[in-house]
Amino acid sequence: MKKMTEIAGCISAAFLIVGCQNSEDGSEDLNDESVDESSADEYNLDENEELENNGEENGSNENKGEESLTEADENGNKENEEDAIDETDENDSDAYAGTQETPDYLIGSQYIEAEVDGIVQFYTAFSIKRDGDEQLSHEESIEMSLNDGDLSEQDILSSYADISVEWPKLHIHFNEDGNELSATSAQSGLFYDSLLGISDLYGIEEVLFFNPEGENDIIVAERGIDEPLIVQNERGLTRGYYTIYDEDLEETLFLAGGELDEQVEDESGEPLSFPETVEAMHSIDREDAFYSSAIVEGMEIVNSSMENGIATVQYTAEEEVVTEADLIVFENAMQLAALDFHAWEVRLINDTTKELITYPLVGQ
Repeated sequence: MKKMTEIAGCISAAFLIVGCQNSEDGSEDLNDESVDESSADEYNLDENEELENNGEENGSNENKGEESLTEADENGNKENEEDAIDETDENDSDAYAGTQETPDYLIGSQYIEAEVDGIVQFYTAFSIKRDGDEQLSHEESIEMSLNDGDLSEQDILSSYADISVEWPKLHIHFNEDGNELSATSAQSGLFYDSLLGISDLYGIEEVLFFNPEGENDIIVAERGIDEPLIVQNERGLTRGYYTIYDEDLEETLFLAGGELDEQVEDESGEPLSFPETVEAMHSIDREDAFYSSAIVEGMEIVNSSMENGIATVQYTAEEEVVTEADLIVFENAMQLAALDFHAWEVRLINDTTKELITYPLVGQ
């Protein structure tokens, strides 16, 4: 019995020892888990702080980037504004008050009698007039100009011919021939100067004459014609126009530079360009000339050009010196000068009054 009691005591002691060991092991496990969780929390905290710090640094960098972009935009905008100002300065004419004249105009011609070196000579002078009320077609303008500008005594064109245009050719069909179309040598010269001059200013390249039978063989104003007349070859170089006042008509007329022996070629023998022509028109070669420059004192040419059929002349005019009549003469002379180059239009820019006038020409 005593042995049984000792054995039972030993077993109880053994269970107690094992229980204590298990308890210690569990406590250690719990402590380990607590340490692990604490370490994880500290790691997460450190990581969050690092992320926040990185975020602040990134935000700071982004702000710096935005500031840089803002500065770049401001600099870019400033440069763009400066460029725009420069462009405005270079193209001031775009902001000028602009007007466009009527596309309908007539070319007129008159003969001028002048004494040169003691010899009386005849010259063919031209004019250009615009009338918005006419409403003429291009062909009608050419026909009316040729008929009105016919310098023969018997008005050959309006009396004995029908005019038609097959661009760029002019057809003249005569319903009479022989004595009806005769003329003196002086009248013959004036007749052809006018006919070919007006045709050229309208851009006509060839003139064909037909007899009553429809054949290209006829005598007109003492000249036998059996083939087309090439306008450019017949008329020659005509660079520039100079003025003469007709007291009977009370009107300023224009004489072609080629007919007056004014400069029409450069030093190399090449025809003057449009800017060179405008420059040449500024002065007169002959001291005793009976004609004048259309660019009067008080006017200066700033720039002139011819690009894609558009002639441009930019100028200044002293308002105290240059009259309205002077400006009209200048504008007409520039139109005729541009027509010699078969321009589509001419733009006259007055830098003094800040005005731009556009004149439609041959191609309109």
